[in-house]
Amino acid sequence: MRHVINAMALSGLVALAGCSGLQSGGSRGGHRPISLDRPTPQGLVAYLNDNARRVQTLECRDLSIDCKQGNDTAPGLSGIMVCQKPRNFRLTAKVVSQPAVDVGSNEQEFWYWIKNAEPPYVYHCSYQDLAKGNVSMPFPFQPDMIMAALGMSEYDEHKQYEVKVGTKTVELIEAGTSPQGQPIQKVVVFTRAHVTGDRPQITGYIIRDAQGREVCSAVISQVQTIQETGAVIPRRVKFLWPSQRIEMALKLDGVRVAPIDPQRAEVLFSRKNLSGYESYDLARTVPATPTGRTQLQQVGGTFR
Repeated sequence: MRHVINAMALSGLVALAGCSGLQSGGSRGGHRPISLDRPTPQGLVAYLNDNARRVQTLECRDLSIDCKQGNDTAPGLSGIMVCQKPRNFRLTAKVVSQPAVDVGSNEQEFWYWIKNAEPPYVYHCSYQDLAKGNVSMPFPFQPDMIMAALGMSEYDEHKQYEVKVGTKTVELIEAGTSPQGQPIQKVVVFTRAHVTGDRPQITGYIIRDAQGREVCSAVISQVQTIQETGAVIPRRVKFLWPSQRIEMALKLDGVRVAPIDPQRAEVLFSRKNLSGYESYDLARTVPATPTGRTQLQQVGGTFR
């Protein structure tokens, strides 16, 4: 069951990592807590964007991953994660020093490889096909969740947002559409509690469907500040998919935000090192059954 959980959770990780175009910049000084006495959409969006503009790349050299589905747990994954705006992403993870997972994304596509999958294919899909809404994935997802949870996503200041003020939280709500073409709500949750040290100002990101049910969420329990830029990013964040009873907890240590040179980026954000494995396009295949055994079915076109 352990490799099944890892496959289900990590197969969605890179798809969650894609995001829309972002800008560089950022104000001087550190990213400070925001007053939520009289929150406005403009103020909340400006706060989010100030932080996002401070992080163009993020590299975590000491990443710990624990996965859980129902009562079954799969702890013990350790790895490296690298993100570069707008869509470059790579995560490699090991179990007991043995390569177990390789997940990545670039401007054209995303992919994942799970060593213990049956069989260990390299699944991939272009973002163009993903946008058509006919891609079979293990569970629903929203492409920008990971980048948003890392504090790297910038929000359109010209969009219409709703602000919902509660006793303990403030929610910034944006209407959107899922990759499958369904209406959704994208929610950023701010705490109204006093924020100091490593306590997060933003405690969660939630995707809700048209009926208000939670599709997936990211819960932030601890943050860290990047000294070079003053950006605040998570140190501990947990992703949840309630309908599948899946949880994936990440702990980020050894983080830096140094630029990535073009030569390294070309190699890093590519699946060329996986060319020795058979690959299948997710727009034309079905990735996995609930039993964990991979069964490929043609759903249009041919394998490639």
